[in-house]
Amino acid sequence: MGVADKQYHEAIQNIATKLLHFLRAFETVQEEIHLAHVAESQARLREAVGGLFPALPAELATLSAPEPLQAFHAQLSEAVVCFADAYALFVSNSSGPQFGQTFVNSRQALCRGLYLLYPLRAQLPPLQPYWVLPEGSPALVEPETTPQEETAPVGFIHKDGGNWRAEYSLYVPEYYTPQQRWPLIICLHGGFGRGDEYIWTWLRPAKSKGYLLLAPKSLGPTWSVLTPSLDIRSIQAMLDDVLTTYAVDRTRIYLTGLSDGGIFTYLLGLARPELFAGIAPVAGQMHTLVDTLLRQGRGKALPIFVVHGGHDYIFPVDFTRQTCNLLTRLSYNVTYKELPDWGHAYTYTINEQLVLPWFESLGVRSEEAAR
Repeated sequence: MGVADKQYHEAIQNIATKLLHFLRAFETVQEEIHLAHVAESQARLREAVGGLFPALPAELATLSAPEPLQAFHAQLSEAVVCFADAYALFVSNSSGPQFGQTFVNSRQALCRGLYLLYPLRAQLPPLQPYWVLPEGSPALVEPETTPQEETAPVGFIHKDGGNWRAEYSLYVPEYYTPQQRWPLIICLHGGFGRGDEYIWTWLRPAKSKGYLLLAPKSLGPTWSVLTPSLDIRSIQAMLDDVLTTYAVDRTRIYLTGLSDGGIFTYLLGLARPELFAGIAPVAGQMHTLVDTLLRQGRGKALPIFVVHGGHDYIFPVDFTRQTCNLLTRLSYNVTYKELPDWGHAYTYTINEQLVLPWFESLGVRSEEAAR
């Protein structure tokens, strides 16, 4: 490696280290944001990121990439511009009701950057800890080793809508092999969200522990509680696609969702309990449409893990406490975890430290129940 190439390599790894700090800081702020205290979250992110933007895009522009790395350099530069846009949107002067759309736009820019960055991970070692759980970091080689035999697509796959279903995103661990059966988590986005952005909150657990992720998009702006059968049919069609293509362990299919996705987790899980080994609604209320299912005793044996924040400003925690008490009185298999310091936000840590360990604690359903 020549001197110029070595200098370029060192500069790129330094940039990767800065990106790791930014991504972790931004993720933490998204987990803890409260719409009544947006200015505080903006200030925290400004303090954590400092002058990284626009300095980082400018720094990349001054670097001269060796010929073999020019495509890599262009893609990394594009990702950094997306991150700069996400940051600028988040810390803009938007607040109150206007901040909602600004946050959505910021989140979309962030995810565009992540999709550009993820394929470059082998060339950016300082960023590797971001893609896996802490306990998975020492064993990075195996999760990045694709089997030699021909197999179905791995990594991130995005499918357009059609045939009575919406679009969906799928993550398949890069070390997938059809020689074994794999557990699957269906994760439902919140209101006005998308599967291709919410799936990122589940990447580290799936990659580290060997799970497939199915992240549907709702047919409308959010999940339908007026005609839930439409979204249920849509998700069933997506699941059928995945089951046809991949070796899924049908005794270990799990369902979870955030906010509106949590509401629909109740609806889908109790309407089709035979599909799931367990469901975990997070920060979502149980809709009155579930009453009929409860009166029928649907899903009474289905393990349910309810996670809710004590400071939830969208769905008050008192209603969820009442819901869990009702489910318990009706002899449903419910476990409730209240987070006294959490409100209503993204769920990276919740997925990793609460929901996934709960899924893994469940016994395996019988093959008959999974058919």
